[in-house]
Amino acid sequence: MKVTIRRFILFSLCTLVILAGCNGEEPAPATPSPDTAVSTDTTPTASTPAEPVTGPAVVDSIEVLILESFPVQINVRVRGVLADGCTVIDEVNTNRSGSGFNVNITTRRETGQTCTEAQVPYEELVPLDVAGLPAGTYTVNVNGITGSFTLAVDNVAGAEPTAVPAPTDTPEPADTNQALINGRIWHDLCAVSTDAEGENIPSEGCVASAADAGFQANGLLEDSEPGIPNVVVTLGEGDCPAAGLATATTDEDGDYVFTDLPAGVYCVTVDETDAANTAVLETGVWTSTGDGIAAAEITLTAGEVHTGVNFGWDYEFLPVPDVDLETCTNSIEFVQDLNIPDDTLFAPGQEFEKGWRLRNNGTCPWTTEYGLVFVGGDQIPAPETNLLTQVVVPGQTIDVSVQFTAPDAFGTYRSNWQLANAAGESFGINGLLEEAFWVQIEVGEADATPEPNSAAIGGVVWEDVCFLDANNNPSAGCAEIEDTGFYRADGSLNFNEGRLEGITVTLLDGACNDDGSLNSTAIITTTTTDDAGLYRFPDLAASTYCVAINAFSNDNVDLLIPGDWTWPFYGVGQQGLVIAEGEERLEVDFGWQYSE
Repeated sequence: MKVTIRRFILFSLCTLVILAGCNGEEPAPATPSPDTAVSTDTTPTASTPAEPVTGPAVVDSIEVLILESFPVQINVRVRGVLADGCTVIDEVNTNRSGSGFNVNITTRRETGQTCTEAQVPYEELVPLDVAGLPAGTYTVNVNGITGSFTLAVDNVAGAEPTAVPAPTDTPEPADTNQALINGRIWHDLCAVSTDAEGENIPSEGCVASAADAGFQANGLLEDSEPGIPNVVVTLGEGDCPAAGLATATTDEDGDYVFTDLPAGVYCVTVDETDAANTAVLETGVWTSTGDGIAAAEITLTAGEVHTGVNFGWDYEFLPVPDVDLETCTNSIEFVQDLNIPDDTLFAPGQEFEKGWRLRNNGTCPWTTEYGLVFVGGDQIPAPETNLLTQVVVPGQTIDVSVQFTAPDAFGTYRSNWQLANAAGESFGINGLLEEAFWVQIEVGEADATPEPNSAAIGGVVWEDVCFLDANNNPSAGCAEIEDTGFYRADGSLNFNEGRLEGITVTLLDGACNDDGSLNSTAIITTTTTDDAGLYRFPDLAASTYCVAINAFSNDNVDLLIPGDWTWPFYGVGQQGLVIAEGEERLEVDFGWQYSE
């Protein structure tokens, strides 16, 4: 089954540049809208800019930091997300009422700007005025997110503890084991799904990965994200790396705590390779630390309550969700064929393996008791049992295959397949019993065999142009995003659009990675576009290939950034295809729109 669709896709996987425009009509004299300045006179006058949009900032987490000094200094590390690339932090106002600090952070967005649609993480360090405060526990509220800290003594220079008297013969040590460290291990959620047109759609909480062209969780602890229980956290004394002092296991909310700690330097770590943690964390990455290692170095003062030592974990394979199997729905989304194009010729009795990539777009997890089943069409000999090799949770993809043997009689054969659940109940594309994926072959005598390694892949890389004229009317080649007044290039190659020279194009063995990343071990070769924007990979064997352009690579970043892909899909710079021996596929094109 092959899918080739050329449509406007309304989501972007990377930085997406959008343009704001009007509907092309001359605006009537009226009060200006937030996005458009309107004049009531034909005489040129200075237009009054629209007021910026302001509002409270979205705060995801706070961390109270107590500096090792006296008097004590306290900062609050605030993390959250901005609505888009044009939104900035406007004001940070702090006031104290009794034992509570209230911090109000607001944002500002100037109107009429060109900006990215994607959310932008931010981090602010807010100092608190704690000089002169008496000993006690204080609360901190930042836009509704709360925390606390404790002052063991009056925070006044004159109240600094006096020198300890000379010890007697039987000294009684002071109790300094008052401090604690607290934090959470949480599931940092990010799921990349594919829509009906084949575009990857990242969920809320995903950000573009700096390591590749894919996505990862944003490293921010959000209210909807669950803690991970039964994770072993290790505490060591001294600078990181250090261990051996104590361990704690996260509770059902993912929280852990180390108590009765004297002042000093500590190292908090989580070892995902530890046997106790491997069973819980499985395969994934830490997202809340820049180096991918779950380690935090903490300096405690006497009596300090140090909270917010959190670590986010992004599972490679999402854990099986707790769902009601009686009410959840089973549904398949077909992603792509992995090999064997329709009408491939086989000799009678010849064995072959057909592969498909499927996505779980239902609400039931597919367990290893699910399997592929024949549901109609022509019976091509194949095993009756084809169970899945891994659990597939909603939103996740899996590559599946069936081993076939070509029938003895000449002819065209189409065999239709679906998935069946543990009870043997089959379901098809979008949950419909009448929709299936298939394999279609020809059985007969082989035609004249093409020369080996005679296939070719090629295409053009062009600049996809869209701009607004002096009257805010979109140019030819623009596409409006669902009556929003915003425009972007339409993903179609027009005669007047320029070709891009010197762009490095990569050919990889096998299907493209679903998350948009490039596997360096699968790279076959690279080439660059000529002065007409054309590239070509000749002398290829029949196989499955991925053609990709990494805009952020050293070779391309100065030629392409800033901007984004408009074809084959918005934000996607790769295409997968299956070619037969001797076949030429010279329409594997890429469209790029520069941002201003």
